Amino acid sequence: MLEAFKQLPQSVFFDQNGNRAVEVCVSRGQMTLDNDEMKLIEQVCAGKRESFRVLVETHQQQVFRICFHLLKNTANAEDLAQETFTTAFRKIAQFDPDKGKFSTWLITIANRLCLNSLRKILPISMEEPPDMPAPTRDSPDHLAERSDTFHALDAALATLSDDHRRAFVFAEIEELPYEEIARIENIAPGTVKSRVSRAKLALQGQLRTTYEELT
Repeated sequence: MLEAFKQLPQSVFFDQNGNRAVEVCVSRGQMTLDNDEMKLIEQVCAGKRESFRVLVETHQQQVFRICFHLLKNTANAEDLAQETFTTAFRKIAQFDPDKGKFSTWLITIANRLCLNSLRKILPISMEEPPDMPAPTRDSPDHLAERSDTFHALDAALATLSDDHRRAFVFAEIEELPYEEIARIENIAPGTVKSRVSRAKLALQGQLRTTYEELT
């Protein structure tokens, strides 16, 4: 994923008005980011591309997980995660720390890219999540039970509407606060809470039916 940033044009360090991006970044108001992360962003704005690699390494797992949960396809998730960081690199001057965390901004980009992709590739192909090896000390029976649970939850998630699935993934899997999800989705926190509640109810019913069929 990191190789994507080697050949980006130098023009990315200027905003749409021709101002140097570093001037835009440091001229904004009260910062809401960790000092170390803000320093990295300012360095990227100043043209130090290597600093962006640190940001990628910090956030790439969460971005990939979100892309995978929304797309249910490893290859597509990898592509969209890379596109998320490429887009963030090109638009770094547009990031406003007064409006939220850098991770929220990244997830917003990933969310929009996934929504655009879903409109083109539905129906979604289902895959198991990568890089989730089970502990070797687990018994075969326990591993089989956990696998069945995952497949049942995965299938149940696929039955949710896109809005409810995203709300559930952000709130219950990524454990993001409702206020942060509201910024990502551009909706009210109350709407987020309602979507999560409805998703939980739907999943409870779906999983109850699934396990009743299995027993």
